[in-house]
Amino acid sequence: MVVTIPAADQAGNGPRPINVNTDIPQLLRLLELVFGETLDKEGRRLLSTNASLSASPAFLWRLNPMTSKLATGYVWEENGRVVGNATLLSTKIPTRFLVVNVAVHPDYRRRGIARKLMHHLHTLARRQQGQELLLQVVKDNAPAVDLYRSLGYRRLGSMTTWASSVPRLRELPLALADNSYLPVRELRSHEWRQAYELDRSCLHPDLNWPEPLGEDAYKSGLWQRVQNFLNGRTAETWVIASPQNELVGLASIWSEWGRAHRANVRVHPAWRGQLERPLLAKLVRRFKYLARRNIQIHHDDRDELLSELLTEANFRPRRTLTHMRLDMH
Repeated sequence: MVVTIPAADQAGNGPRPINVNTDIPQLLRLLELVFGETLDKEGRRLLSTNASLSASPAFLWRLNPMTSKLATGYVWEENGRVVGNATLLSTKIPTRFLVVNVAVHPDYRRRGIARKLMHHLHTLARRQQGQELLLQVVKDNAPAVDLYRSLGYRRLGSMTTWASSVPRLRELPLALADNSYLPVRELRSHEWRQAYELDRSCLHPDLNWPEPLGEDAYKSGLWQRVQNFLNGRTAETWVIASPQNELVGLASIWSEWGRAHRANVRVHPAWRGQLERPLLAKLVRRFKYLARRNIQIHHDDRDELLSELLTEANFRPRRTLTHMRLDMH
């Protein structure tokens, strides 16, 4: 596919497609400058790994999976210097794209560079039959949020990343005097579809980043177990069922070799305020038997009860990202 954009001015300034052979070192420095303080530990590690790679020959950049994700998009060049960037990522859904790494050097802001780069990404997405664009932006970054709104993006919600580590966790007591908690039990193999439907009823699909929840996310058949074993992964899910035996709450842990544990808590809207404590208490107890790594939980920033419980369990909020979507016509 040939991508055309308006010609840069006579000084060679303006937008142009990313050139993986020459732009990677400057791009990585720009992204570290703009996003370095907001990245989580894993993001900083990946950026650091790629920064060391930037001193290598160009063919090695192209072989690196993370560097290849920078290839589709545009940079803004000023007198031979890369001062802006915007990248478009494909997803498993052919018509759905992610806008990432929208960055402008602090010395070149308020010149309309980000807006023009976004327009070029929109054109590129349309040429690839894109129907929806999604992005994340730091919730408190009002100028960026206003820019995206002015371009037609609508807010879907905000997700807060909470972090702790296995040694730092504090137990959560189940302190109801009437002992009315429903029991927490393991998800049964035949209930995987119910768990999937429960998850979807609790969280907008586009708040799962970077892909919507897979239909088989809670499936635990033989093939899934073999794949997890071969890739150093484990997945565990506990649920709470109503008296009518309908799943109304779940708690999950996903672990992968060399990465932070990931966990979530989902409670059916009709049962909110009743199940969060026993579900999170189960996660905390289970983590005590797992590898002593960092832990991350992402949840809706409007969920004040779960935020209080996470604080009680010695989690701390790291960042809150607002998810936005543009439906292309």
